[in-house]
Amino acid sequence: MSLDMYYKSGMIRKTRCEISDDMLPTLYQIHDNANFPQLTWLIDTLYDNPQIQPETAKALANEMEALEKLILSLHLPFPRLPLQQIHTFFIGAATNQQTIYTVSD
Repeated sequence: MSLDMYYKSGMIRKTRCEISDDMLPTLYQIHDNANFPQLTWLIDTLYDNPQIQPETAKALANEMEALEKLILSLHLPFPRLPLQQIHTFFIGAATNQQTIYTVSD
């Protein structure tokens, strides 16, 4: 099951992003790691359709960047483009002070 996310970016328009099933194994690598509390929260609530407030989105963006740096430092293969897209999505929501709405399917 993937997690579809969106926030409002205008009167009608929505900015969308997805955490796909393929990304979950990468995220589970840091589950319960004290350095990634917001990503752990997101993993734990993935299928509860959480709403993500702008300050949480900013923390998630920072943790996504730290995760990418960690994986790069360990020379592990990882889905770089999806991680960067999710990071950009969280930064956009935080910058625009928008709540992220989620739907798991």
